[in-house]
Amino acid sequence: MRGSTWVLIPVKPLAQAKTRLAGVLAPAERRALVLAMLDDLLSALDGVPGVAGIALVSADPALAELGAARGLRVLAEPEPGLNAALRGALATLAAERVDRVLILPADIPLADGAALRCLLAVDSTGPAAALVGAAADGGTNALLLAPPGLLEPAFGPGSCARFQRAARELGVAPVLFDLPQIALDIDRPEDLRALVEAGPGAARTRAYLSHIGARHRLGAGSAAARHAS
Repeated sequence: MRGSTWVLIPVKPLAQAKTRLAGVLAPAERRALVLAMLDDLLSALDGVPGVAGIALVSADPALAELGAARGLRVLAEPEPGLNAALRGALATLAAERVDRVLILPADIPLADGAALRCLLAVDSTGPAAALVGAAADGGTNALLLAPPGLLEPAFGPGSCARFQRAARELGVAPVLFDLPQIALDIDRPEDLRALVEAGPGAARTRAYLSHIGARHRLGAGSAAARHAS
């Protein structure tokens, strides 16, 4: 039995969105990019079997309004910080006897239904942990936990290996997936470049980047950097 799964999507306040992209995108563009990526992720989740509900974890009132308009649950951050916010959200769902939780960041626009179904197919008749690592820094771009409180939230660079160690210490064999659609998260200009050059997917994000001429900016930036070196 796989059990029903709640999806948690933590999202920073939009005013703090993607500051490492400040060299190529203006603040309003970075906010719009986050919303486009979130829209792509929600579209990928739409209709995936086994998803009992989706909750945004955020302190941003604008995101709370967006979540309500989309029929999503919104869990406010009890204290600032990604891991503290997720700790509170996981405690809430554990108290509601949710079977499993899948934590996904909002900035993985290439995620698709096939990759998500692969994650959700993990057998969780007993305690289970499944992960997708981040391509850039060894972080974690997807974490499936059964039960929700199995592991303490500790996201950040190198967290994928840490989560695996923590699961093994509990006697749980972690399942590590190689899913490029989920491994690419968008934090740096080179991530945007990889997205622009990747195959199909991320329709809304690509449309927005095309609308603002991001390919030209990224190309110009990389050429300048090569010339300077």
